[in-house]
Amino acid sequence: MTEVLYALDAAERERVAALRAEGRFFWLDISLSETSREDLVPALGIHERALSALRTAPGGHASRAFHADGEAVVFALRCYVEREPEQEQAAYRLRPMEVQVLVANDYLLTLHDDRVSLPGVLAPDLPPGRSRGYIVYSVLDAMLATTFDALDEVERRLDTLVAAWTEGDGGGVPRATLRHAGARLATMRRGVRNEQAIFERIGLETEALRDFGTTEEAYFDRLDDQVDRLLTSIDAATNAMGMVLDLQLNERAYVLSIVATIFVPLTFVTGFFGMNFGWMVDQVDSAVAFWLLGFGIPIATAALLWRLLVRPFLIGDQR
Repeated sequence: MTEVLYALDAAERERVAALRAEGRFFWLDISLSETSREDLVPALGIHERALSALRTAPGGHASRAFHADGEAVVFALRCYVEREPEQEQAAYRLRPMEVQVLVANDYLLTLHDDRVSLPGVLAPDLPPGRSRGYIVYSVLDAMLATTFDALDEVERRLDTLVAAWTEGDGGGVPRATLRHAGARLATMRRGVRNEQAIFERIGLETEALRDFGTTEEAYFDRLDDQVDRLLTSIDAATNAMGMVLDLQLNERAYVLSIVATIFVPLTFVTGFFGMNFGWMVDQVDSAVAFWLLGFGIPIATAALLWRLLVRPFLIGDQR
C-alpha cells in the first residue's frame, strides 16, 4: 500500500527519510499555509530548477507551468473541492483549487494554498503492488474526476432551469443564474484546455524518470482521452445553456407576436375611423354611435383575431 503523508513536521520528516532510504514510493500532500516550498528542499532533495518551477504561480500558461529535467516533472492542475461552510450561499457547491504537482523517482508531491487534505478529498484507488506510474495516474485521474463533478453541477442547474421553463408558465430564466453558468463553463474550459497540453507531455516525461521506466499499460493515454471527453462535455453544456437562452428569446418573441397580432389590426381600425370622412362625421351624431364605432368595433375585431389567429396558431389550441 502506498504511504500517504499529510504534513512535514519532525515525525513526518523522519518517515520521509525512512521511506526514501527503503526505496518505497509515497505521496506527500502539503498545504502551503503550513509549510513553505523552501522547507521541502532538505526533506525531499528537490533540485533548484524543480523548486523554481514550483515557485511559478499556478494557473498560468501550460508551457510555462510545466518543467521536466529527468529527475522530476512539475506541473500545475486544477481540482474542485467543497466550499467552506461560510461560503454555502455561493452559486455552486464546488470551488476550484489550484494544485502544483511534482513527480519524482520515489515520491509524488502535491502543493496547494488551501488547508485541505487532498488525499481525503480525492480518495483515489491505490492498491498494493501497483507500479509507480499507476499511482500517479490514479491521483491525476481522481483530480480530473472532480472537474467532471463540477461540470455535472452546472448541467444539473441548467436542467432545473429547463424543467422550470417547460413545466411552469414559461417565465423568464434568471439572468444571474445564466451569467454564473456561462462564466463557470468558460473558466472551466480554459483551465481544461491548458491541462490538455500538460497531459500530452506527462506520460513521456514520467517514463524518462529513472525508476518509472516504460509500461505496457497506457495509463497517461487514458488521461489524455479523459481530457478530450471533458472538453466535449463542457462544449455540450455550453450548447445546452445556449438552448436555454434560445427558449427565453423565443418566449419574448412569442409575447411580441401576440401583441403585434392584436394591435396591428387595431391600429388600422382606429386609423381608419380617425379620418374625417363627411359620411362618418355625419353618422356619429349620438353617444351610442360614438361608443359603438369608437370602442365596439375595435374590441370585436381584437376578440375575433384572438379566437381565429392567436389561439390556434400561437398557443396551439384547436379551433
